[in-house]
Amino acid sequence: MSFPTEPHAQTIPALDGIRALAILLVVTAHSGLERSVPGGLGVTLFFVLSGYLITVLMRREYLRWGRIDLRAFYLRRLLRLAPPLLLVVALGSVLASLGVIEGGFSTRGLAAVLFYFSNYHMIATDFHGVPAGLGVTWSLAVEEHYYLLYPPLALLLLRGATPQQAVALMLAGCYAVLYWRFHLALRGVSEAYIGMATDTRIDAILVGCATAFLPDPLRPSSARSQRGVHALLACAALALLLTSLLWRDPLFRLTYRYTLQSFALAGLLWLAVRYHASAALRWLSSPVAVYLGAVSYSVYLLHQVIALGLLRHWPQLPWYALLPLTLALSLAAAEPIRRWIEQPCARLRRRLSDRRPTRLPLGPDSAGTLR
Repeated sequence: MSFPTEPHAQTIPALDGIRALAILLVVTAHSGLERSVPGGLGVTLFFVLSGYLITVLMRREYLRWGRIDLRAFYLRRLLRLAPPLLLVVALGSVLASLGVIEGGFSTRGLAAVLFYFSNYHMIATDFHGVPAGLGVTWSLAVEEHYYLLYPPLALLLLRGATPQQAVALMLAGCYAVLYWRFHLALRGVSEAYIGMATDTRIDAILVGCATAFLPDPLRPSSARSQRGVHALLACAALALLLTSLLWRDPLFRLTYRYTLQSFALAGLLWLAVRYHASAALRWLSSPVAVYLGAVSYSVYLLHQVIALGLLRHWPQLPWYALLPLTLALSLAAAEPIRRWIEQPCARLRRRLSDRRPTRLPLGPDSAGTLR
């Protein structure tokens, strides 16, 4: 086992700003600009970020205690994700019953959203059985499957693998998913399945996990050669990202597009954390970006319900009116959720993080001091 680098901060600079970018991409695309703005790229960014952040937090816990409390991990995830989702599900049900938005929950649709198999439900039913706007929960299902399956694997890697071996395993998983996407695409499987199924999209999260096993970007280095390498990495990542957006071949878009975007975003994420204090990236830690990142989950759950509700009653609403209205109303609804639901749950999560694990001993205690 070789993880000598101790993280330097309890929070990771720039991540809230990156969340803000992701949610703005998604909201803008869903507000009438889906042909011009790559909203799917925002979802992929959320996936990469989830893999990166969860792996970093697990490494920190292992460094601090020499073990990881899986029960506390799953409880923290439940406290983070379930309360806002339950509230939005209830709100969507009420709005649908009042005719404010179209559709409504079928029994299976409600179960799919609450028990995180909504991606496969949406694929099978073409988004029927849920109120209009709650189809966005397909991506929550992908992430929840990752939360359920990944921690035991991470425990094994933290206990018995080097970072290089962990990265190699994650990359092998990404290759397997890419191969599977090619297999499905060549057999004529639907774009909906390839774009939303866990087995075809989990590679973006795995890329984030692999990135978290790379050298700690918060450990500063003044070596000019490193800066040159980082500049080349930034150029390569931007070139990959641009290629993924401009190349319109159907087979490419169903297969390599997700791979290129995931790797490009992971490289840019690592660099954003590394150079968060630079003049060019300081805005990622600005109060506005931090706030948007903090409410991004609730805004994600709410925004399409609001956008489709507005279009149901004002179908001629242009995008330049729909976008600010959707964003403003989403933020207005997200703020009480943040204040009265997310913040109390966050305090409970911090208590779980501060508590010394009492189960699942995996090795000698670490002298690390950060969670």
